[in-house]
Amino acid sequence: MFSRNTIRLEPTLHKRAEEAAKAAGYSGLDEFVAHAVEKELARLNCVEPAPDATEIEKQLRGLGYIE
Repeated sequence: MFSRNTIRLEPTLHKRAEEAAKAAGYSGLDEFVAHAVEKELARLNCVEPAPDATEIEKQLRGLGYIE
């Protein structure tokens, strides 16, 4: 399920994350970190930049509203 990519954390943050993962019932630190990253990515992606006029026109053409 998880690849073996490595992310380095400072020792105090690593210890806090391990304790939080255990307290929250995660199977381990990897699962906790993956969930935290997914949650933050979802939060950041909710504010998408507005499409430019050409993109809007392209979408309207595709929907048949303009020729």
